[in-house]
Amino acid sequence: MRSLFLLLLLVSFVSLTAQSRISGSEIIAMLDAGKDVRLENATVTGDLDFTKLADREEEQKEGWNSRVNYRCHVRNTLSFVNCTFEGKVLGYLSEGDGWNGKNNKPLYNVDFHDAVTFRDCKFTEDAHFKYSRFYDEVTFADSRFSEDALFKYTEFETPVDFSNTNFRGSANFKYTDFEEEVTFASADFSANADFKYTKFPEGVDFSKVVFGDDADFKYTDFKRGVTFAGTTFEDSADFKYAKFSGDSDFTGTDFGRHADFKYTRINGQKWKM
Repeated sequence: MRSLFLLLLLVSFVSLTAQSRISGSEIIAMLDAGKDVRLENATVTGDLDFTKLADREEEQKEGWNSRVNYRCHVRNTLSFVNCTFEGKVLGYLSEGDGWNGKNNKPLYNVDFHDAVTFRDCKFTEDAHFKYSRFYDEVTFADSRFSEDALFKYTEFETPVDFSNTNFRGSANFKYTDFEEEVTFASADFSANADFKYTKFPEGVDFSKVVFGDDADFKYTDFKRGVTFAGTTFEDSADFKYAKFSGDSDFTGTDFGRHADFKYTRINGQKWKM
């Protein structure tokens, strides 16, 4: 009996990993059923919309501009390796403004409680994780975002890996909270990259990165050090009001068009080039 159970379990796992195409709604159904999702060499059709999860709670904000917020929860492991997402990947959804300009329509955010892996993946449409919270290991290494990558206000509580990631659309990390170290080593930002007001309390690696458009690091706090060694800024680089409290490495950095370090401070002192 035990052997039969193991055989059925193996068959189930193989059918999942060998499947070449799966819809986003099927993945949501698996999570709703309490199953881990591990896909490799697969194509995900339609939107992968985590705001559709059944596991959610309502959060009501008070005030004249109040709106209902829903916090959705992914409590199982997510692992996508060499996968293509044909639709949007949504960890955030805002249904828009009301008739009088108030944000009185629902807002959906998603928390990821277990490990999340998007390695060597292709996001062909927008990927939105605004206000999402990641509590376990996260990697987007070697992936490609063809459209907008929205990580504004996102919280990462463990180390994060964006190394060798290609951002073809805008990359928004404004106000993002990185609790541990993070790497963007050898990443390629073809469109604008926004790290305004972002805090890096445990250090960040931007070595050998290519910024093909505007790079905004205004008010960014590099508390435990940063490296831009071998990095290329092909357009403007704005470090106005940024704080460099730890070791900073700009060895071999190429500031192509314009770099603004006005009012920038390093270890409490005004920046000197």
